[in-house]
Amino acid sequence: MKKHIILGVLLGFGLSLIIRDPFLSVTGYINKNILKHNLNNQLVVDLSESTKVMETPIIESGQLLYSAYLNDQTILIRGYIQIWNLDDLENFLVNSKRISTFDFHSYSLQPIKIANDKGYLTEWTASFGESYRISGLEYWLKKSDTSGVLRISFFTDTTSFSKEQMGYIEKIINSIIWSKYDNAI
Repeated sequence: MKKHIILGVLLGFGLSLIIRDPFLSVTGYINKNILKHNLNNQLVVDLSESTKVMETPIIESGQLLYSAYLNDQTILIRGYIQIWNLDDLENFLVNSKRISTFDFHSYSLQPIKIANDKGYLTEWTASFGESYRISGLEYWLKKSDTSGVLRISFFTDTTSFSKEQMGYIEKIINSIIWSKYDNAI
């Protein structure tokens, strides 16, 4: 009995530290150690040290030219940074939604401009089964005078992104340097 009381006190103390100290809390903590990642010698992006990056080789040349998967279990976010070869980005996005098997609860497609690149932002929430929902933010930027499109997407297993997640997404988007890549397409 005495062991259970001591264990309860220690567990309570540990939980109170996590709740009060944002450094230890999953929802209040974003790793301050930022690393520059060079992706495919075309993109440079600042990512938290806790973000795992897995590059996927693209064997066949088609619309998708490059893909890197991002996963950060500290802030519970994942996504992709990809380079696509698309002549008509808006039509591609409209058709993608139309043929999607996702059960969308919300979906928006808005024009955006980041740095010198124009494109679209898709924001959506969808369900997969009765109890599983996912939210997505996808930035699609078209390199002017080419068919090159940069997709930066983020997903979370909730119906919306938290304030911390949105802050991290903004930092990533604002850090991206997309070099000229004439030989990539």
